[in-house]
Amino acid sequence: MWHKLLIGLFLTFSVVIVRGASDPAGPGIPALQSNSEYVALRDQDSRLQVRIDEMQTRIAGLRAMLRENPAAQETYGAQILSLESEMLSAQGLRTQVAARINAIEQAWLTEHPDYVPAAETEKSLITQTPESQQSRNLVFNGYFRENLPARDYEALLRAQRMEAEVAGCAGRLLENYRQQTLLKQQYDTVRTEQAAVDLFGRYRTVANLGRVLRDSLTAVWGYVYDNKSYAYDYILDKLNCRDQQARQQKALDDVRRQMSAAQAEGLVDALPDYYIQKCYLTDYEREIARMLGLGLASDSLKQVAVRLQTIDFRLPKPEITERYFLDYEPVQFVAGRYTYKKPIPDCPVYEHGVIYRILLGEYKYKQNISIFRNASPLYVLKTDAGRYCYFAGGFATKAEAVDAQELLRAKGFRRPELVVWYDGEYTNLTRTPEAEMAAFRVEISSEQNLSDTVKQAIAQAAPGCDLSRVGADLFVVGQFDNKAVADQAAAAIRAADPQLSVKVTEIAK
Repeated sequence: MWHKLLIGLFLTFSVVIVRGASDPAGPGIPALQSNSEYVALRDQDSRLQVRIDEMQTRIAGLRAMLRENPAAQETYGAQILSLESEMLSAQGLRTQVAARINAIEQAWLTEHPDYVPAAETEKSLITQTPESQQSRNLVFNGYFRENLPARDYEALLRAQRMEAEVAGCAGRLLENYRQQTLLKQQYDTVRTEQAAVDLFGRYRTVANLGRVLRDSLTAVWGYVYDNKSYAYDYILDKLNCRDQQARQQKALDDVRRQMSAAQAEGLVDALPDYYIQKCYLTDYEREIARMLGLGLASDSLKQVAVRLQTIDFRLPKPEITERYFLDYEPVQFVAGRYTYKKPIPDCPVYEHGVIYRILLGEYKYKQNISIFRNASPLYVLKTDAGRYCYFAGGFATKAEAVDAQELLRAKGFRRPELVVWYDGEYTNLTRTPEAEMAAFRVEISSEQNLSDTVKQAIAQAAPGCDLSRVGADLFVVGQFDNKAVADQAAAAIRAADPQLSVKVTEIAK
């Protein structure tokens, strides 16, 4: 439940974070400094912003600790929820304060229609370049060559030439993500083990390529971003544009908040950082172009900004849960299935997964097929002590195995015993019933109905288990006789919908 509430509040605050760079109250009107209410409101607005920023930092820190220590979800979750609730109240109050500030300013502006903000005065052009001498590419305009140190200008030109490489890398990374998503969908629904093995191998290959692309994007874009930002900061400093520098710093603070939010949201690495910084840098370049009177470059950069807005880079990490194909088969009675030419096969022991079988007997020597009364499927396993164990059937659930055990008793088998392998570990439940005294269930917190994708994942990961709704926001899957099985089901549910809060709970039998 905590996780679901946190997700909802996080989505709310992600909007706040995105808007954080713009001051709701605006830059202010100096002529209103004699208005005591106006001054007090602007002071209150500034204090609220500082308070909100501090809470955002604390929340980000708690989220990082929660990711490192999921077992402390309840403790950290309560703190995060409390902070986000407090932050929501502060944001609401700030909105009210900003509305009152704006009302005072609008009333004053109505009485002073000829007023021109100081910021607009500073935004006047620094220089004007004839269009015939302009380049559509910002950095190729002569102003940068004339006003940057030679080494910095060369680095700026190199950064510009690398932009195409960066864009290509980002495009390949988006395509790589599409391939990963497609392979994951195919893998989650394939029905045969060999096909699953092939798909899983292909997925890992594509995922490894994705990691290489992310590292490449981070390295190349880092060079471009650092050198371009440095050049533009140098120009602003040389022109002594203090107000514009302050605006850029505020926008940069917003970029950092957005990047932290994307990291907390669990998005694909590298892409959010690139696109968030690219949008910021493009806006920065447009402002530089405007100040230098470079209309052609400004128009070109506007088109870049429009294209950036069409790219969906907020992509959740594609987490794949490895599937295990166990050969389940009910007990039947079929004459002639096993002969001297078709002997009883060795019993497979699966490294992963859960399978129940019925132990028909343990012998010093291999037995004649006839003593097993045409039961099938049969398997034989030689123990470390050199004895031969004969098993019948293969079952996904304990209930199915118990039914088969009763059927075998009815067919004349004296002591059929219930056994199970959990991830390759063997347990005889008839001889050691205390091994399964505990039971488990999977709890899913969701105020909405579960999607068909999640229901399908439950059906595949927990065959025979009931899915029920308890109260308004809790779904229960179970029960499970073994925690490993419940953990596997929980992992499959999380993979189907990473936004869900899923946990395994022990219950009394």
